[in-house]
Formats: sequence, C-alpha cells, structure tokens
Amino acid sequence: MTPLDTIEHLLGAGVFFVPCIHGTKMPAVTYTQRPFEATQTPAYRHALASGEFNIAVYLGQMSGGLCALDFDQDEDLAAFLAVNPALAATTRSRGSRGGMIWLRVQGEYPESCNPAHKHFEWRANGRLSTIYGRHPKGMDYTVTVNNQPVVIAFAEIQWPDGWELPWVGVAERDAKAALAKEYGQPFYTSKEGRVTGINERYWAALYARENRVLYDPDEKSFFLYSDQTGLWEAVTPETIRETISARILDASREAQQFTLEIQITQTKLKAVVGALMGIVEKRGVFRVKGRFIHVANGVIRFSDDGDVKFGGYSPEDYSRNKSPFAFDPAAECPRFLKELIYPAVNAEDADLLQRWAGLALFGYNLPQRFLILDGTPNGGKGTLVRIIQALVGIENTYELRTECLYERFETYRFRAKTMLIGPDVAGDFLMQKGASKLKVLVGGDPISGEGKGLNGDFPMFGTFNMVMTCNSRLRIRMEGDVGAWRRRLLIVRYENPPPAKRILDFHVPLLREEGSGILRWALAGFVKLQTEFAELGDFKLTDAQRGRIDSLLAESDSLRLFVKERITRHEYGDVTATEISQAYSEYCADNGWNALPTAVIERTLPDIMLDTFHVTRSHSIERDGKKSNRGWRRVVLADCHHQPDELL
Repeated sequence: MTPLDTIEHLLGAGVFFVPCIHGTKMPAVTYTQRPFEATQTPAYRHALASGEFNIAVYLGQMSGGLCALDFDQDEDLAAFLAVNPALAATTRSRGSRGGMIWLRVQGEYPESCNPAHKHFEWRANGRLSTIYGRHPKGMDYTVTVNNQPVVIAFAEIQWPDGWELPWVGVAERDAKAALAKEYGQPFYTSKEGRVTGINERYWAALYARENRVLYDPDEKSFFLYSDQTGLWEAVTPETIRETISARILDASREAQQFTLEIQITQTKLKAVVGALMGIVEKRGVFRVKGRFIHVANGVIRFSDDGDVKFGGYSPEDYSRNKSPFAFDPAAECPRFLKELIYPAVNAEDADLLQRWAGLALFGYNLPQRFLILDGTPNGGKGTLVRIIQALVGIENTYELRTECLYERFETYRFRAKTMLIGPDVAGDFLMQKGASKLKVLVGGDPISGEGKGLNGDFPMFGTFNMVMTCNSRLRIRMEGDVGAWRRRLLIVRYENPPPAKRILDFHVPLLREEGSGILRWALAGFVKLQTEFAELGDFKLTDAQRGRIDSLLAESDSLRLFVKERITRHEYGDVTATEISQAYSEYCADNGWNALPTAVIERTLPDIMLDTFHVTRSHSIERDGKKSNRGWRRVVLADCHHQPDELL
C-alpha cells in the first residue's frame, strides 16, 4: 500500500490531504482556495502516494469535521485521557513529543485556538496538521494508535480542572453585545455609577434568547418549549416575571452593580413581560396540525407517500399534546385483542375501532365524524374508551356534556384538548338542546370560548375527536338536519353477550402490560385511515355500518316519518293529539324503534304538522261529544275510524 492508501484507510473518505515539502510543514501546493474535487485528480493523488512529500490534513469543515488536539507535553496528554477514557481508542499520532489526538466532531465546534496556558492546541477550521513524513527535527511522524477517529460531539469532551478554555463565554458575550446593539443597554447609571433605570426591552429580549418562548395573542398565553417532553407548555406571566427577576439579580452581582437590585419591582417586571409579548408573538401556530403523532419517546411522522418514520422532538412541530406511552415497533397486545375487542364486536367493527383509535391518537378530527358505542351492558365499551383516553393522555381529554354546551363558559374548557368523551350517557343525551353544537365541535367550524373572569373571547376550531358510550340506542334532536347528522356519525354496536367473568378495572392491567402494543395497534389504524382518507376523504364503511346510521336517524326522526307515512290531508278530516300519539307508538313498535317521549312529541309535533301540511293546532276537535280536544283539522290518519261522512 502507498502512504496515501494507509493514511486514507485510517482517517476515512472525504479527508482533504495536502502534500508538504519533505521534512517541513510548508505546503507544496496552494490549498486554501482549492476545492476538494481538485485533490482527487490523478496527478494530485500521485504526489501524495509517491512518498516524496509529507502528508498533512486540512482540518475542520474541509475534511468532514475531522479535527485534532495537539499536546506538546506527555503529562498533559495523560491528564486529558484520564478524563476522556473513551478517546484513548481514537487515532493518535506523534511528532517530536507529546501526541496528536484526531477526532471527527459532529455538530458545532469552536474556532481553532491556542490557550495562554498552553496545555493543548485546538486545531479545526483553517489549520493544517501533518500525520505522515519527516518532522522538521529529523524524526518521522508515527501513528501510535492505529484506529479510525472516534465520532463525538464537542460538548461531550471533558477537560481537566483548571485548564483554560478560550471558547467558554465567547458565544454568550457575542450574543449580549448583539442584544445591546439591537435593543440598547440593559440598564442606565448616573454619574456616580448608581443604576437609575432598566431597559425593559433588553431584558425581555434576553429572556427570549435564553428561553424558547412564544406568545399567542389568540390564546392570550405564553408557551415555553421543553426539550425533555418536546411540548410547548403554557406558562403564566407570574412565572416569567419571577424568572426575569432572578436573572436581573444575577446580572447585578456579575456586574457588581448592586443598585440594580432596587429596580426589580413588579411594575417594571410587568413592563418587561409586556415588551416580551411583542418580541415573541406568534399567532395561530397551534391551529395547524402536522402529519405526526407525539408519543412519550419521540415523534412518529407520516409523509404523503405513506412513509412512516420515528424520530426525535422538534420545536417546529408546535405540539401541545402527546401520548404518555412509548413507541415500541415490536410491541404486541394479544390480551387486548382476544379478551376485549374480538369477543365484543365483529371483524369489520374491530377494524373501524382501530382506525378511529388511530384518529383519536392523531388528535385532529380529519373526517369530521364522532363515534357512538352502544349496546350490551358490561360488554367492554367503557373499558375501551378508558384505554383510548389513556393513550391520548387524560390531560388532553374533557367530559362532553350536551346539556351545558350552550352555557357561556363550557367551550372555553375545551382549550388545548383533542378528545371529548361522553361516558355511559343517558338515552336522551343527543336530544338535549346543546346536541346540535356537536356538529360544530367535529366539523372544523370556528368556535369562540369565553373564560370566566377573563377579557375577550378565545377563538378555536371544532376539530375535536369525540366518543360516547350508551347501553341503549341513542336518539338525536334532528331539527330537520338529517344530512348533516349522517355525515357526522359512526356507530359500533355491541351485540354479543358480556363476558362470563367480569374483570374490574380491566383497563389497568391491559395498559400496564400492553400499553405500547395497544399504541402500535392504534398507529396501524391511523395508517389505514390515511389511505382511506386519500381515496375518499372519509371513513370507508360497510353496508351494515351505514345501515346503523340510517336506522338511528330514522328512529330519531320517527315522528316526522310517521307524519309523512301515516297522516294524509283532507279538507273535511281531523285528528286528535291522543290519536296521533297512539298511532305513532304502534308505528314505532312495528319498526322495532323506541318511541319518543311524550314531552318531545308535544314540543315538536306542531312544527312538523305545520311544515308538512301547513296546518296549525286546534283546541276544539270533537270526540265523544266533547269539543275541547286538541288536534289538527284538514288531516286524517290513514287508517282512522273517525273519518267524516264525505270520506266514507
């Protein structure tokens, strides 16, 4: 092998080699303006391979981060390796004394430098270091550790106590100088050197530089980014003021300006926070949901071409919600599937549950539908919802209360939540006045939330995932909007018998033993849903699943259907409210439906009769000799026995 082959094999590809005159450190060619490609020509490589030249390395970015630490004294080299034992295995060479440690540094690193107390020399961008040939003092350069360079981040390098590190504080000093240039000096002094005031904008900008923070004027809140969780977490102005107060106190001690402490007042701190609002304002950053799912140990990202990748957190995700469970690509959930899902529902419904669970985990209601789980008591509906709630994160969910949806402050409670849950609701849950607002909460519509004791409203959008469980079939307050409800519903009916042995709090052992496996099951469901959404823009439903929706809508609108099918118009006819009620009950029984409550019939029937036949309620219908019965004229029941003579 030639000398070039030996050194290139040792240091790896992509290294910028420079031939130097034999026995010197003087380059034989001009190299500072030479592109790397020019070092790969046959003539250039022949000169390096000939053995007639020393071989040096153009360090730093020109050689892919290959840098070097030069130690003139053996004791300094030994002290450094004592605190960096892993670097004893990296490439090491020697000239006349000491040694040269070669490292491939990932990320940022300081400029080349020679500390005043010369324990070492840091060689990086712009420096040239010889590794092969004859030393100017007459001996040959030798490789004393014949291993490839260790790959390391500069921050991971340890330094013996007492060694001067020229780069320490340089970035901070430069940053503070840049802040002072843009925002002015941090404080002002009198002729006697006494601090007379502080520059609020400077301290606000300093806080913004030292903390990843933003202010959303729509949310009227500050948010701090956490590197540990990958989340933007709400922080109060009081907490920010306390942090800034401590920072000013530290600065007063560093600068020996103790009169600066006197300036730490609540009035001035509030002014600093006010300035901070303008400096870090970002409007609407949490409105757009990226194609990712945030989990305990990272982020799962979904590309448009169906590719799925698992990686680290990023502040640019602007995520406020995460699952507390970790992603494990090998995790399984056999008990969850065999003991909870498949005993309760058929395969098609199990697949629908999986896709919806993935949507809930995603945290943004793309198809604009909500899920109803109804049927068999103790069949596992509540357990499944508690498991999905735990996957999504309990702090990311809120109870759904239709009876409160038209109250002033209810929607404000949904801020920063992704899922709304109606557990074990009553059969009239969707008959409440506020039920119509469910269409807004899942339909992507703008919503204004009002906070008690707070000024202004808080805009948000109806992108919530929503699920409710009920042992009986729910009915909906239709208000004539059948089409909109059909576009919003998903129904999974639990019709199988409950398990013979009930396990109390079954969700607890399932989450403890198979939490990551259930998470993986839900993620697979979201991948399926993405494909469907790309094709249809919606869930792909079976005929049976669509039939449940149609049946629920028909049952919910049963009174209107009854009027259209069982009442006809006639100028000489009439029908009482009691006759309609009795005939309606029989109609529902024939269809296997539950009839609407009497109070609902009395409230809605007049509008239905007016819409269908343009007749208003009368209070003077004659029956059994009495002329005070309530009912309607100019209409008759299709099978009514009280038809006038003109109809016989």
